[in-house]
Amino acid sequence: MTHLLRSLVLRPLALSLTASLAVLSLTGCATDSGTAGGMALTAPTPTEQYPLQAQTMTKTINLRINPNGLSGNQRTALDQIAQKAGWTSGAPVNVEIITSGDPAAIAAGRTVGDYLVDHDVAATSLSQLSQAGQAADIVTVNIVDYRARTYACGQTWENLAATRNNTPYQNFGCAVSSNLAAQIADPRDLQTPRAATSADMGRRSVVFDKYRKGDVTSSAKDDNATGAISNAIK
Repeated sequence: MTHLLRSLVLRPLALSLTASLAVLSLTGCATDSGTAGGMALTAPTPTEQYPLQAQTMTKTINLRINPNGLSGNQRTALDQIAQKAGWTSGAPVNVEIITSGDPAAIAAGRTVGDYLVDHDVAATSLSQLSQAGQAADIVTVNIVDYRARTYACGQTWENLAATRNNTPYQNFGCAVSSNLAAQIADPRDLQTPRAATSADMGRRSVVFDKYRKGDVTSSAKDDNATGAISNAIK
């Protein structure tokens, strides 16, 4: 009888110890797979190590409001801005016109904007806003330059055979990101995607009309675009 009671007491204790060891074993496996302090640790990807970013540099010009319009010196300064921000120059530049909330100052800011548009600056690159604290007799023109960030790769190297932590080495992805940055025509696309161009409504209506009639909706075949092997090399 005593042996039977002792067996019944020890059996739940053994089961409890087995369950505890199993929990500890699973916890250890989770820690080894990349958790610390309850937070998952994941290795950074190459794009996270060297992200594509647009760097900006702002130059400021302050123009005093002239009751008689833009002065000769002010026109010269705006001509230099237009030469840099003109759409034919291809430079990734935005122009910000800042005035006070005074109606006369806002009108002067619009005059500056109209002058720049007349001198080859795209209206989409211009913005005008009023700010508190801006002097009522000053129009501030900010020229924002953009460039894609490149990285200095290969400055230091570590042991590439040390793969026990399964993490990318320090320079992994640096050359790819830097090469892409050097090829980006307009770094502003890295900050905000440009708006989609409007659809050709006329072309769409023609295609739908052919579709409803059961006609072929594809473009007509262009014989000049047909490729053929020259008889000289056959």
